[in-house]
Amino acid sequence: MTEFNKFFAPDSLALIGASNDPRKWGFRILGNIILGGYQGRVYPINPTKEEILGKKVYKSMADLPESPDLAVIVVPPPAIVDAVKDCINKGVKAAVVITAGFAEIGERGAALQAEMVAEAKKGGLRLIGPNCFGLVSPYQKLYSQMPPVYPPAGSLALVSQSGNVGATIARRAMLLNFGISRMVSTGNEADLHAEDFMEFLGTDEKTKVILSYIEGFKNGRRFFGVAKEVTKKKPLIMVKVGETEAGASAARSHTASLSGADHVFEGVCRQVGIVRVHNINELMNVGYGFLCNPLPKGRRVAITTLGGGWGVLAADACAKLGLQVVKLSEEVLKELDSFLPGWWSRNNPVDLVAGDADVQIRVIETLARYEQADSVIALGVPFPMIWRSQMLLTDDERKKKMQDVIDHYIKVFQQIKDISIKYGKPVIIAAELFFPTAFSHLEGEIKCAIAVNNSFCYTMPDEAAMVLSAMVRYSEYLKRVS
Repeated sequence: MTEFNKFFAPDSLALIGASNDPRKWGFRILGNIILGGYQGRVYPINPTKEEILGKKVYKSMADLPESPDLAVIVVPPPAIVDAVKDCINKGVKAAVVITAGFAEIGERGAALQAEMVAEAKKGGLRLIGPNCFGLVSPYQKLYSQMPPVYPPAGSLALVSQSGNVGATIARRAMLLNFGISRMVSTGNEADLHAEDFMEFLGTDEKTKVILSYIEGFKNGRRFFGVAKEVTKKKPLIMVKVGETEAGASAARSHTASLSGADHVFEGVCRQVGIVRVHNINELMNVGYGFLCNPLPKGRRVAITTLGGGWGVLAADACAKLGLQVVKLSEEVLKELDSFLPGWWSRNNPVDLVAGDADVQIRVIETLARYEQADSVIALGVPFPMIWRSQMLLTDDERKKKMQDVIDHYIKVFQQIKDISIKYGKPVIIAAELFFPTAFSHLEGEIKCAIAVNNSFCYTMPDEAAMVLSAMVRYSEYLKRVS
């Protein structure tokens, strides 16, 4: 078992600092491990308790019947070095130090952190943290982290130097029914660094897209080398903070990270193929784009829209981002003329003039088939006319109509997905899903339902253009390095 498998797929773990006090992290993390459904052997460590949350408690690591694959440590800072020594004496090779109060608080904490690392290195113990929220490995139902967040298994991985940012991303993915392959909060990175986990994820079969939140680097040269290799295999999408002096100062006090000059990092991203974004919304949106679509072969885009204004917004956004809104050939115009009304715009964007879903699907397929278009942006999804006046519906009829609405959108998104796969081109969808008032809550349910088929719907035209632009940049990088 490799050191990273010991972190993400342990057969057994010890929680050093387990507590029966619900206010303490030793209680909450043990609760998350149990409630998350972890099937491995769990050994809570507490010198004064006999049982916590139905688990037998051991007084020390020496009392355990085996050497656990992983140790999760939540004791106060003065007890950390002894806890590390206990792990080493028991033969543990992987540990997560949740506890804060180290290099991020100044020289005294930095000295304690250095002592901890020195002891760990002498005993061959690899460390995550300190000052981190833990790690998550949903395929093993392992949720050894502080917040009660249990994302399902999926293909998005997350490496975050911030615990609460990591939890935010996990919650947002869960709300849209997207799963996580691995998630780790690296904290102060006293031993293992973010790039160590990126290197692992680059070869991890469970992971298709890597998301990351970074405040600074301990070893910029190694990060550069790792990123250069990882991005040849799969997308690495990153929020790097500390662009301003205020942000850089906050990073130093948060995880003791040195942010570095932002223009230098921007150049590194271009050179090694990192897809840089600037906030969590962009991080998630771009991640879904890579996860749900094939890569575009070029910058040429065709746009279809249910309304003219959205089409104009998308065309502007695409042009500003360096995408080419292509001119449609006479052959394509003639094909569209054959089924669109005589007053349609005869231009790109293609305005559907409020056409129905069947017409939209025909237009999308026509544009996807067009050799001069590398991708399609589809704006709006026609809603089904399958309800009568809400006041005339019984409760049972309303429930049935709501399911009919969900089924309609699942069908439409699947048809669009099939077109994307057939022609090997991304079809990026942005839409407001319109409903009468009694059905307005369905938008979230629909986005969850289509995620099962690996589809996603953006909210606004500029989001679709931004995501497509990020995918184009990465596609061009792969062409350069190959």
